[in-house]
Amino acid sequence: MDRRRIEAVIFDLDDTLFDCTGQLTEPARRRAAETLATAIPDSDASALHSIQAKLAGQLSSADAIREIARRHELSADNVESALTAYNRDHVEDIMPFPDTLSTLDELAARKYGLCLVTTGRRERQRRKVDRLGLCSHFSEASGTLVFHDDRAFPEKDEALQRAALRFNLAPCRILSVGDKLNSEIAASKRLGMRTARLCFGRQKNQRPRTREERPDHELNRLKDLLELLP
Repeated sequence: MDRRRIEAVIFDLDDTLFDCTGQLTEPARRRAAETLATAIPDSDASALHSIQAKLAGQLSSADAIREIARRHELSADNVESALTAYNRDHVEDIMPFPDTLSTLDELAARKYGLCLVTTGRRERQRRKVDRLGLCSHFSEASGTLVFHDDRAFPEKDEALQRAALRFNLAPCRILSVGDKLNSEIAASKRLGMRTARLCFGRQKNQRPRTREERPDHELNRLKDLLELLP
């Protein structure tokens, strides 16, 4: 990467700016499993929870729920109920990674444009941003907080493109940072952005399967960005 060309950074939220897997994913899977169990005769919620975890190694959390529903021929209403249980508006107390706020502060001080694109139910994701103390950097009013509804747009391209447009920059001058190879990395590459993968969360052991999924950089900690971006 020609580091001098990067002028803006777009971040993912879950497992990029905070430990979503450790703080929120397991309780959410249990809620979804319990909801699915009510619709599947002779099923066990703990077994459905384990299947979700296994599927999530390859699929998104929502798609893991949809796959279980497909296997058991559940109705669309059953799927929606499980997804609603998983993505309830209430958000438990959560904390950002120890280096998140200092990294964002330093990038802002270095005059990089910053934007956050987050996938999920709008109200739940908004609450996460608030609880994590990220509102000083990202807000809907300023256009620096963009929501991706994967029910309407399964791929993240559309939301990332909306975020990129606010910078009025060529895509090659924007660095997109996320944890999922098949989501933010692949989508950002398709749009012509540079990419950095944070190796964390439930998909940290996944390897690129396509050229689009191959990130330009891999980060062990968010603050490693400060070494990439002068």
